[in-house]
This record gives sequence, structure tokens and C-alpha cells, in this order.
Amino acid sequence: MKQKTGFLQWFKNQKLGKKILYTFIPATVIPLLAAQVLMLYVISNNMEQKIDDLMVSQLAQISERTNLTLDVYTNLVYQIYSDNQIIDGVNAYEEAEPEMRARAYREICDRIQQYGISTSGIECISIILKDGDDITYDFGLASAVDNLWNSYTDKRNIEAYRQAQEDESNMVILPTERILRGGQEQRIFHISKQMYDFKNIQEGFIGTIVMSINESVLNAVCSTAQEGADVYTINFITDKQGNVLTYPDSFYSGITLTKDRTIKAFVENTGELKGKKIAVNSYKDENLGWIFYNAYDKDYILRDVRHIQYLTILIGAVLFVASILLIRYTVSLIEKSTRSIVGGIREVQQGNLDVQVTVDSEDEMGQIADNFNTMTGKVKGLIEEVREVTEKQKDAEIRALEAQINPHFLYNTLDSINWMAIEKEEYEISRMLRNLGVILRYSISKSNKMVTIGEMADWLEKYISLQRMRFNDAFICEVHVDKAAEKVRVHKLLIQPFVENAIIHGFKGIESGGILRIDVMRSEEKDELDIIIEDNGKGMPREMTQKYNNPETAVTDDGRSIGLHNAFTRMRMYYGESVSWDVSSISGMGTVITLKIPIQARTSGTADKEGGEI
Repeated sequence: MKQKTGFLQWFKNQKLGKKILYTFIPATVIPLLAAQVLMLYVISNNMEQKIDDLMVSQLAQISERTNLTLDVYTNLVYQIYSDNQIIDGVNAYEEAEPEMRARAYREICDRIQQYGISTSGIECISIILKDGDDITYDFGLASAVDNLWNSYTDKRNIEAYRQAQEDESNMVILPTERILRGGQEQRIFHISKQMYDFKNIQEGFIGTIVMSINESVLNAVCSTAQEGADVYTINFITDKQGNVLTYPDSFYSGITLTKDRTIKAFVENTGELKGKKIAVNSYKDENLGWIFYNAYDKDYILRDVRHIQYLTILIGAVLFVASILLIRYTVSLIEKSTRSIVGGIREVQQGNLDVQVTVDSEDEMGQIADNFNTMTGKVKGLIEEVREVTEKQKDAEIRALEAQINPHFLYNTLDSINWMAIEKEEYEISRMLRNLGVILRYSISKSNKMVTIGEMADWLEKYISLQRMRFNDAFICEVHVDKAAEKVRVHKLLIQPFVENAIIHGFKGIESGGILRIDVMRSEEKDELDIIIEDNGKGMPREMTQKYNNPETAVTDDGRSIGLHNAFTRMRMYYGESVSWDVSSISGMGTVITLKIPIQARTSGTADKEGGEI
């Protein structure tokens, strides 16, 4: 009895995952593995045969798709072949004087372009004449002069032309070849056919149409959509002579396989399915004379077979009963611990934070109970802290209300001085005092509220007028606001630090000739404001502009900055990652700061009553 109690206590203290593992190993895994070993050989052979049949069927479908794809291009060749405008153009080109040939050449190329742009993958369309001259438009190079055949003096030496002469009645599809064009090696195959003037067909062919198509067209038909980085099956095409027409790695397209090399060895040498157990299937298209191959990783395709598990009805009654009892015992332990934890949660919901959950085990449920008890203690402490913070916040609000007398006293004092200046006919001083009063009221009252761009511009003009008086009109300022941006709202005093920086630091030591320009416009491309502050002042060193153009260092105060970091920090706080800026400066010539501020949608609780965007 003691031994039984000791085992049960040991199992009770195990982690939940181990309990489940120990439960299901004797109940399911061992019998299933035994049944799987007995059946794996038969199932694997049967499945492999079915997969091979499926792969051949897939190759037949690829063959059909390839024929349909090629029909698009061969039909296009037939359209060119029967286009009277092109036929007449070729005749006119051959009969025209040398100085008139350029016009005929251009008209034919324009017509060829209309065919070429209608279908993707076409690299070049040529009409090679009987005398070796050609009329060609290269779509890859977008040129009627430079083309695939520049290296040929006599275009009749082109293999596509010669093949068309040997097979006068039919259309010829040539295997993929490697061609150097524009300094890069490309894989291209050709379709060629002799061209006749049907009005004078007795005179024989007038030229040969050669359409050059990128190998990627065939590759796209053969490609298999596979998730992840591992490739487990590939499709490719060769002709009867062993020319590789297309391959997943286009580097191998255009090569010719030797007769002594097997397809499996070729796939292994290319690096596709490297280290895999390769099986190869093929399908021959009698119409094209091409051979379609599929190579796949047998281990990957049959992976599900090797993981299939079969239930067996021959499980011993004793093992079955023991497993059920062990599972039931495990569930009862979990249910008991869960009931205790749920009861504690309900007590907390009713406001009792002194509750303690007791679970007599060291597994995950025991850890949850311990963490729950710790959490309730911390929550109770946090509630006390919140109560203390709330009381302190109330005290701070009262002190803030008491401190409001100081701005009002300052406003009233400025108003009294203003009237004294008016009585003494010091109207310039009076205007400065009024502007100063507006600036102070604007700056102090709700410094984080939203204002329209129009209001901001009005305040800036008053602020700048005081600065101009302070600097004895050493600079002038132009403020331009796009009408579409006037009603857009931004945070108050958002750009004031940039303007102040330009005046104080940019115009420092300048007695005249300073120009400050502020442009605010609404972007047509994005829902954002573009604000540009430009001056012709002293500028700043290159390392400082680099610092401000880096979002991380721009918001870091290193004790040597000129104050802009506060402005950048404030913008990042308001608008997050969506705000951006650019600082450009040349020492001795001036500084341009561009701010791109997102226009935020109005939300309840954040917008003023006046309307407009935020």
C-alpha cells in the first residue's frame, strides 16, 4: 500500500505534459507503432505507385498547358504571316529607294510592336528577307536598331531562318539557346515560318518571320507552387535530341544532355533536390516531340505515409483498462485544481483580495495557484498606490488652479502698460504690447490643444514681428499657407521652436539681409502636411544635420544641441512613427527644415468644437 501511495504521489507532482505523456504512451503510441511497422512496407509501395501515376498525369496536364501557351505565340505568328499591311510594307521596303526605306522600315516596326505588346514574354520579332537583310524590333531593348541579331552580318545564317527553309510548309519551334544581349546572357527559344505575298504566291516566299520568346514562358508553365524554402518536386522539358528547353534554374536551360547521362544524374548535378532520394517520371508529347520530366523527393512525398498511425483493435483489455483509469485519475487532479483556482477568481471578482488559493501539487496548476496568490497581493498594493496617486493629483490640480492668478495678473499688467503707451502716443510700443499679450495668452493657455493652421500662422506673424523689432529688422519673414491647409489642425506651438531656432541661431550676428520663409501646404500624394522653414542664415555643421536627420539621435539631448531635439521629441510623442523630417544645411548659406506631419482623423475627445481636421 505504501508503494502504491508513493507512486501516485510521484505522478501527482509531475508536470502536466509528463502526466499526459505517461498516460498516452502505454495507451496508444506503442500499439500504433507496432501496427505501423507491419503495414508500412505494403502501404509505401502502393502509395509510391499512385504518386508516380499522379505525376505522369500532372506532366500530361503540363503538356496540354504548354501546347495552349505555344498556340498563343504560333497564332500570333500566323496573324503576322497573313497581315496585308506588313506584307505590303515588306514589298514596299524591298522596292523603295535607299532614302525611302527608313520610312517603310519604321512603319513595319510600328506594326510589329502592336503584335508584340499584346502578349508577354516576346523578346524580339524579326522579318528576315531573302537577301539577308532584316526588319527587326527588339522588345527587350525597346529598339528597332539594336537587337538579338546584331552579331550576324548575314541574317540568313540564323538557325531559325535555316530551319524555316528546310520546312517550308510548317511552323518551326527551335530549342532554347543562350544568347548574349545587352551584356547579359539570356535564354530564348524561337518560332519561325516562311512568309508569302498571297497576291503573288507564285513568286515564292518574301521573307521569314522569326519570333524570339523568353524561356521564362515555358518555365512558368512547368513551375510548381511550393511553400517554404525546400523544393521537393521539379518539372522541366527537353526535346528528342536532349536539348534542355526549360529548367527551374534557368542556368541549365539551353544546354544539351549527353546520351550517357541519365536524367536522375542530371538533376543531382544541378543541385536541385540535393541530398534527396530522387524519383523520375516522364511523358512524351507526340505533337511537339518534347519530353516532359518530373523529379521528386520520394521521402518528402511519402512523409505522410511514414507518419500515418493506425488504431488496432487488438489492444489488450488489461492495457486498455489501465490506460482509462490513469487518464481518469489525471483528469480528476486537473479538475480539482481548476475548481480551487476558479473559486479564488470568483472571490476576487466580488472584491475579496485577501483570498488565497491552495493546490496540493507542484505541477503547472500549483504554479498557477502560487502566481494567482502573488498577483492578488500585488493588485491590492497597486490599488493603494493608485489611491495615493489620486490624492496627490487632486492636490496638484488645486495648486494649478491657484497658480492661474499669475498669468491673469501678467495680462492685466500688460493691458495697463498698453493704455499708458497709447496715452503717450507710443503706438509702436502699444502694438508690441498687444502682440506680446496675444503671444503669452496663446502660449500659456492649454499648450497642448489643437489649433488650425490659420490660427498658427496668425500667431507666428505676431511672434515674428516682435522678433524683428528685437533684431532691429535684421531679417524679413514670409509666411505662405496653402488655402487647402488653413483648416487643418495641429498641436499648438508645434513649429515655433524651429522658427525661433532659425531667428536666434541662424541670424545670429547678422545686421541685415536675413530672409525667413515659412511654407505650409497640404500634400497631394498623402494625407499629410508639408511644412518648410527656410532661412539664409549661418547654417549648421554637417555632423549636426546628420544628427537631426537620424530619428534616434534627433530626440536625444546630449547637452550640446541648440534645442531642436525638444521639438523633434514632441512631434514623435504626438504622431509616433508616422511623422518625418529632413534637415538640410550649408554653413554660411542657410538651413532648410522640412516637416511631414500626418493629418489625423478627428476622434471624440480630441477635437475642438470649431471643426476641421486634426
